[in-house]
Amino acid sequence: MNPLLDSLNPAQREAVLHGEEPLLVLAGAGSGKTRVLTHRIARLLADDLAAPHEITAVTFTNKAAREMSERVERLVGAPLAGGFVGTFHRWALDLLRRWPREAGLAARFGILDRDDQRALVTRVAKELGLDVREWPARVLLGRISSETNRGRGPDTLEARAHDPAAETVARVWRAYADAKRDAGVVDFDDMLRLALDLVRDDDRVRAASSRRARWLLVDEFQDTNLLQMALLKRVLGASGRITAVGDEDQSIYRWRGAELDNILSFERHFPGARTVALERNYRSTAPILDVSGRLIARNTLRRGKRLYTEAEGGDPVRLYVGEDERAEARWVADRFDMLRADLPWGEMAVLVRTNAQTRAFEEEFTRRRTPHRVVGGLRFWQRAEVKDALAYLRLVVNSDDVMAFERVVNVPARGIGAATLDALRRHADAIGRPLPQAARDVPDDLSKRARIALEEFHRLLDEARGQRDELDAADHVGWLLEHSGLLALYDGDDEERTARRENLQQLASAVAEASERGQGLEEFLDAVALLEETDEDAGQDAVSLMTLHAAKGLEFDAVALAGLEDGLLPHASSRDEPDGLEEERRLAYVGMTRARRWLALTAARSRFLFGQRTPTRLSRFLEEVGAEALDDVSDAPASGAWSGRTAGVPSVAPERFTGAPRERPDRRPIRSTVTDADGTGWRPGDRVTHRRFGTGVVLACQGRGPQLKLVVYFDRGGRKTLVPTIAKLEKV
Repeated sequence: MNPLLDSLNPAQREAVLHGEEPLLVLAGAGSGKTRVLTHRIARLLADDLAAPHEITAVTFTNKAAREMSERVERLVGAPLAGGFVGTFHRWALDLLRRWPREAGLAARFGILDRDDQRALVTRVAKELGLDVREWPARVLLGRISSETNRGRGPDTLEARAHDPAAETVARVWRAYADAKRDAGVVDFDDMLRLALDLVRDDDRVRAASSRRARWLLVDEFQDTNLLQMALLKRVLGASGRITAVGDEDQSIYRWRGAELDNILSFERHFPGARTVALERNYRSTAPILDVSGRLIARNTLRRGKRLYTEAEGGDPVRLYVGEDERAEARWVADRFDMLRADLPWGEMAVLVRTNAQTRAFEEEFTRRRTPHRVVGGLRFWQRAEVKDALAYLRLVVNSDDVMAFERVVNVPARGIGAATLDALRRHADAIGRPLPQAARDVPDDLSKRARIALEEFHRLLDEARGQRDELDAADHVGWLLEHSGLLALYDGDDEERTARRENLQQLASAVAEASERGQGLEEFLDAVALLEETDEDAGQDAVSLMTLHAAKGLEFDAVALAGLEDGLLPHASSRDEPDGLEEERRLAYVGMTRARRWLALTAARSRFLFGQRTPTRLSRFLEEVGAEALDDVSDAPASGAWSGRTAGVPSVAPERFTGAPRERPDRRPIRSTVTDADGTGWRPGDRVTHRRFGTGVVLACQGRGPQLKLVVYFDRGGRKTLVPTIAKLEKV
């Protein structure tokens, strides 16, 4: 055993040699958690405490499972024959495959992938008479998944429903469940739910599962949800032989159902548990650990640890605040060019809070011919919602653009399906005219619905061309996004819809920037086409651009954490909620601790947001880190704007871009005509809440008495004008 233990530090060795009682290993970033897990398995086997078929190790990604399995095999010199190393879903699926009849499934039940799920939910929603534009499949599935992973069903959802939306989701959920049962299929959430039901209701299955998991090891424990926790406890029974490895400071999937309390209250779930903290970091330099430690120490929902390294020295953490997002991207690209002398491109990364932020970096790296790739998502210009909006703009510029016409004639859905398009193509061939022109001369054999839809589509495009002369660039794009229905497609609060809506808003910003540079719409579209043409995947030796969520589990020699501004990081959707703010802080911490040798925190003094250039406020996280911990290399020192974060900067959030024309400088601005002195109790700056739109800030008061209206900016709903009594606004 000595060679096995010699490579471990004292805390790691303590965890590996622990006995049979429950064990929680608090593994800080870069502290060797996988080493502890794999060495503990090897030690159990070497000391004859466990047979291979008595070990079950679960984690969250196939990549992590493969790495764990390969490292165990290298340590013990043979595969873990009969044992299990895999994801939670793979573990649950194995249980269901072994006992399908007991789970109420067919012997060879099928598995729905994401596309299959969306198609099936869309079908049942239509059968229930729902408008799928108002109730898109991804929204319904998101709610169903969230409720399932909290151990709830449609009956529970309906019983707890406080609004018609929950009742509708419950109806779809039941119909979706019936359709899956009729088709003999399960989805990913079903696997966990059915596996839990199986081990809870069948003593024989539970006993067999417990024997195969006599020693149960769980990686990334902070990411477990209520359903997974219940499954672990049920399989474990009274044996207590669980080793959980995790880090509460890296819990960043609350929106996906992760339950932070699982790790914070480990001893309550598993009485008699022992805790070992891994605090020695093998990844990052001391300055990086100092800055990240200062930030995460602000969180209250944590068990507490402080990472250290025995390596000396290291570059200071840089702070750069540029005039705008282009200056931010240029500075990062300049520094990466300098680092290239010692590092490959593949060891550099730009981390952002939202997908839409990658655009400025993509354009700057493309201009320099710096190889780069977007990890965990499409490049900005390749995203479906962006390409849809570009197709509309191309039709405004060129009414005969066949490819653009075919792409969006039925986006959003307006009843022009494949059969109608085929008929239009035949008609175009017969009369010898381009498809968009032929579609104006509607053939007689089309249905009345299709004829009306085509007429409305062409009326929209004609009006869009007229509005182009009346509105500035950003307002014109906003008008088109609004009236085409593209923005409405992504109404709602779930993560995916918010990201897609932000991408459309970034497109409006890109058009406005191009207009400021003197580019017309035609030139802008040409530039985008050329950008796509040369924007090939650069392979592995390329700068990585990714969101903070996608960066979890990765590490790089050099990292630029961009967009350290209130509204971006912390994100506007979470910054006013204590638990949400703590998760945003954990996200920033995860980003910082991805860096091994070089870390920069960057921001912009102004940013094109929602179609207009808007002053920003530096992130409160910078203030929490402290000026003394950072090397400020901004063109103009950031400290002036940093002190209190608000010097010369508005104290309210930027106006959300909705597609409606903004007030032009020569138009009369909104003015408050009512103050607190008028006895209304309302005044600009008041914080309010609304049942649908969430928290907001009063920008202006208009009118008196019963005619009083408030102009409010909401984090979720943007700018709204409301009568406070009718809207049932409440002060925070």
